[in-house]
Amino acid sequence: MKIEKYDDKFTPEQSSLTSASGRRTAAPANAAAILLFLCALPAMAQQKTVFPAFEVSSGTPLLSQAASTGAVVGQGGNYSLPLSDGRTLWFLNNIWTGERKADGQSAVWGVVDGAAALSVSSAAPAGSGSLSYVSDENKWPLPLLSGDMKEYSQARKFWPRSGFSSGGRYYVFFSIMNNYGPDTYDYFRVGQGLAWSDDPRGPYQKARHGEHYSFWNDIEPAFGSAVLQDGDGWVYVYGRLTTAPGEHAAALARVRPEDAASLEKYSYYSVETASGTWSGDCAESAPVMEKMPDEFSVSYNEFLKSYLAVYFDPESGSVTARRAPYPWGPWSGGVPLFSCRKEDYCYGAKEQPGFASAGGGRIFLTLEKKNAPYLYQLTFK
Repeated sequence: MKIEKYDDKFTPEQSSLTSASGRRTAAPANAAAILLFLCALPAMAQQKTVFPAFEVSSGTPLLSQAASTGAVVGQGGNYSLPLSDGRTLWFLNNIWTGERKADGQSAVWGVVDGAAALSVSSAAPAGSGSLSYVSDENKWPLPLLSGDMKEYSQARKFWPRSGFSSGGRYYVFFSIMNNYGPDTYDYFRVGQGLAWSDDPRGPYQKARHGEHYSFWNDIEPAFGSAVLQDGDGWVYVYGRLTTAPGEHAAALARVRPEDAASLEKYSYYSVETASGTWSGDCAESAPVMEKMPDEFSVSYNEFLKSYLAVYFDPESGSVTARRAPYPWGPWSGGVPLFSCRKEDYCYGAKEQPGFASAGGGRIFLTLEKKNAPYLYQLTFK
């Protein structure tokens, strides 16, 4: 058990407007307020956020570790979506199937490019090792977003990212990946899209923008890295933005849930537009969080009275968190939650907000180590 203690000195900036849920999410309403907000932004962004004391449990495998054949032996992605019937839907990237041997080693038989699974409970500990994959009659996991010959399916794959549900419909953002070599990871991203279904198990239909599935191309932010369905009626969609060679930040878009399948309904957070802080032009997107990876999470935490971002920081080797008074920031500097050994090849850390309890005082995080997801419980003191 690892315990970190901090003094909580985080004080969100006040706003004259509140959402229906009571959260402070409204942007400055007039030009003078916007100017004041922008002038204060650099100083606000430099404030140091300190967390209250917390305790982190040792990681437990999310996948069953029993020796078996025809098993899922590894998976990536691990975005979860709580369902109204108490189950949890998982959106996954690559899935490795094969044999788990008695000595703990695994033999990989094949790779499924993007899939879905369901756990029978919305309680995180109860879901450990009990994922039911959307599979064919031979129990082979099915691709969530299959291609066809018009999509050059032998050279293209679809990786599910974060999702949300609204009005009895299930949405998932995805990355469009193209092949450039013979190895498993010889792919590069060429765009981002959105798919939807009336059944959490699918099939999922890819939304179109004109004749294309891609909402955003390879030089635009990779929207879908994290999704926040907030109490103000907006769905906030985060995506990694390249700011310089080898340097990345998070950009932010928003849309009403009923308009999610229409690209023209999205607006983008930007501090440089004359008409306000939201623009209909994706090219005007501004960074809201610096040095962000491809996968992370953003949620509103009632216990902290702030928004919470969780991600893996490869520079420090730590699962890290940031806080902000609004979905767009200003975001604090990163606070390490727990570290990961270099030899474990950690990545993809995120919170699973649907599992939170005690009013946000207890949250659950997943971290992928050697292509296997591990579950951690964090309790604020």
